[in-house]
Amino acid sequence: MGLIRKAGVAALLDSDRWRRAHEAEARRRAEGTRAAVQAQQGRIVLERMRPGRPLEEVSDPFQLEVHHAIEAEGESTDLPVLPVYVQREHDRLLEAVVEQAAAGGSRIAVLVGGSSTGKTRTCWEALRPLREQGGWRLWHPIDPSHPDAVLADLTYVGPRTVVWLNEAQFYLDDALGERAAAGLRELLRDSGRAPVLVLATLWPKHWDTLTTRTTPDLHAQARELLDGHKIKVPDAFTSPDLVVLASQAANDPRLGEAAAHAQDGQITQYLAGVPVLLDRYQEAPPPTKALIHAAMDARRLGCRSPLPLTLLADAAPGYLTDAQWDQTNDDWLQEALTYVTAACKGIPGILTPVKPVANRNRRPGPANYSVQIGSGPLYRLADYLDQHGRRHRANEIPPVAFWGTVIRAHPDDLTALGEAAWGHGMRRDAAQLYKNATSYGNAEAAYNLVNHLRDIHPTDHRPARWAVIHASLDNPSAVAELLNALRMAEAHEQVAALLARDPAAHVSFNRPFGIGELLNALRRAEAHEQVAALLARDPATHASLDNPSAVAGLLNALRMAEAHEQVAALLARDPAAHVSFNHPIGMRGLLSALREAGADSQLAALAERTIIRANPDSPVVAIWLLNALQEVGAHSQMTRLAERFITQISLYKISFVARLLYALWRVGAHEQVAALLAHDPVARISFDDPFGIGWLLGALWRAEAHEQVAALLARDPAVHASLDDPSAVAALLDALREVGAHEQVAALLARDPAAHVSFNHPFGISEFLNALRAAGAHGQVATLLARDPAAQLGLEDPLAVIRLLNLLQEATSDDHFNTLVERLPGAGYFDQFVQIGDHGKRFKFGREPDGSAASSWTWDDLE
Repeated sequence: MGLIRKAGVAALLDSDRWRRAHEAEARRRAEGTRAAVQAQQGRIVLERMRPGRPLEEVSDPFQLEVHHAIEAEGESTDLPVLPVYVQREHDRLLEAVVEQAAAGGSRIAVLVGGSSTGKTRTCWEALRPLREQGGWRLWHPIDPSHPDAVLADLTYVGPRTVVWLNEAQFYLDDALGERAAAGLRELLRDSGRAPVLVLATLWPKHWDTLTTRTTPDLHAQARELLDGHKIKVPDAFTSPDLVVLASQAANDPRLGEAAAHAQDGQITQYLAGVPVLLDRYQEAPPPTKALIHAAMDARRLGCRSPLPLTLLADAAPGYLTDAQWDQTNDDWLQEALTYVTAACKGIPGILTPVKPVANRNRRPGPANYSVQIGSGPLYRLADYLDQHGRRHRANEIPPVAFWGTVIRAHPDDLTALGEAAWGHGMRRDAAQLYKNATSYGNAEAAYNLVNHLRDIHPTDHRPARWAVIHASLDNPSAVAELLNALRMAEAHEQVAALLARDPAAHVSFNRPFGIGELLNALRRAEAHEQVAALLARDPATHASLDNPSAVAGLLNALRMAEAHEQVAALLARDPAAHVSFNHPIGMRGLLSALREAGADSQLAALAERTIIRANPDSPVVAIWLLNALQEVGAHSQMTRLAERFITQISLYKISFVARLLYALWRVGAHEQVAALLAHDPVARISFDDPFGIGWLLGALWRAEAHEQVAALLARDPAVHASLDDPSAVAALLDALREVGAHEQVAALLARDPAAHVSFNHPFGISEFLNALRAAGAHGQVATLLARDPAAQLGLEDPLAVIRLLNLLQEATSDDHFNTLVERLPGAGYFDQFVQIGDHGKRFKFGREPDGSAASSWTWDDLE
């Protein structure tokens, strides 16, 4: 019985354990089911929050800003909305990027080309493989503003998303755009959200703006995002492209008409209605053309936002003569608006309406903002006419009415308009624009307000007071510049007031460049408490390590502030292993900063990475890195990098070989010089590369490679080299002079290069003029000046303008010098204009659009 009882008890215990285990398992299953349900619900919620639409539902190309096409004569009604597509070389480059995204990698492609060259259509066609693959979405962020829309939903972007950034300057070209660029960079390197494909388009001008380093560095994040991902879209079809086009013309009368009538291979421009738009513009009545010119000037001088009709209507009368205005009837505005908005041959008009953004999406600012912008119609100027205005009105100063109207432009545009006004000498209008922009918190405008008005009214600190009260503190670079400007203006009370706002607590660490700049500015202002407060936020731990220039700037600033623990903390994060090689030029600064910090192991590690990661396809970068390694004493790495390039020398143009030879000679790398010469670079020269010939000749001469110098001269480069590029001709002329090849110098000058060089290269003209003067070629100097470069050259490059001014002055060419001087204000170089003669005194308060000196004005005269 006892045994039976024990067995019964054991069975009962086993049963109880089983029951408890079963209940526990049931609970686990229930909890797992709930967790699974919750996870599934979470996935559903996240999926619903994912921005964009399934790609298969995106069927309207015009919603993605693809241009409408012209209607051909006798066009059938059953034609597709877009003409038959002809693939070109840039399409194949983009296809490769799309294939990489389809295979699982996040990628970005930036199509760069002029207006109506087919950039957006190319992106549209590139979506085809992703449609076929399935599962992709397309996100086109535009509301409430382009960068706002990106920042609002960027966190929710998931795998297999195409981010559509047509006209990417609208997303990236301001302070908010920098945040958007930083977020997009994070998206692209987040493996958990791959694959993502970012498709962007830009005009060349906007590409240059977003990828060129400035002081302060306004586009650091945008530059990091874009650089290395450019795909150039040419202006014209090549001959092979036109053959393919002709074979397709029978299938689409629009292609046939374009093939028959487009000039210089500009097929896409014709299809987008460019000739129609230009004809409409050129034939417009004076009041209508005045409205168009107001729109063109607003766009080229800084208005990126849609243009309010009230702004255009108020500015337009200023473009008319008194006689034209007297002949204008009371309905001129409605007639003009009807003309510019009318569609023609199936394409939109010169101006197209844009739906205004709701008031709730506007940024806070002065109370009269809603009155300024109003609730009236907004318009966008046709892209090609925008570009046309930038090219053909580049030297025009808009009338007074224009400047008096644009002070009521969109807040995001005021700073750029202010810079344009200042550059053209409209200094009172510039001050008003800067004041208005500062009232919306723009710290860059605040800096300009203080810096510029200091020279006009050095003892009036009211602009400084306004700047300090209104400037936002999130951008460390702009705050640093403002603080420096206040110190230079000796506005001591305002310096104290700015520091009292505690900028160290408010600046964003999303801008690693600026943290170092702000530390330096605070240290120079002896703001020790603010320096300590900024260091207490631990920038060394939180700053991004991606950009080598930014890391170098922060490391130097921490060292100068004697923040030894922060220096150690930054170095402990191993920046040498993390910085990106997308910007190898920044490596030079970082290598130097590591040496100054005594970080020998980091310096050696970065030098080793440089050898591995340096791009042999980029000559400029190669030379830059060689020099950088030599400067910091990394001789072993420098010679190994040089040897790497030398082994691949057959891949390079002669101009790179020449620069590499010169760099090796300059740093005393004699063995590498000999190895390079053993490849016999002279045998590889092409007379299509006169740059390379001149540079190689000079490099061989310095390296004392006399046999190769003689071999090169024996090929008679002076007789065979192209004469189109003035910089190249100058380089060859200087080199021939340097090596004493007097007969070749005479032969080159006998070909009359001054009559043949192109004026498409402003900087090259100054180099060419200098080379002619050095050679004593006075007749050629006279020939060149007779072509009147001072009146003909484009003035886009300020360095070229200043150098040419100096050369013309040295050449005692007063007429040409004066011609160029008179062009300066119209081209936006009023600061250079006032440095000549007595202009600084005469134009202290600026100038009027007619060229007369402006009357005196003070802070009290601003609204």
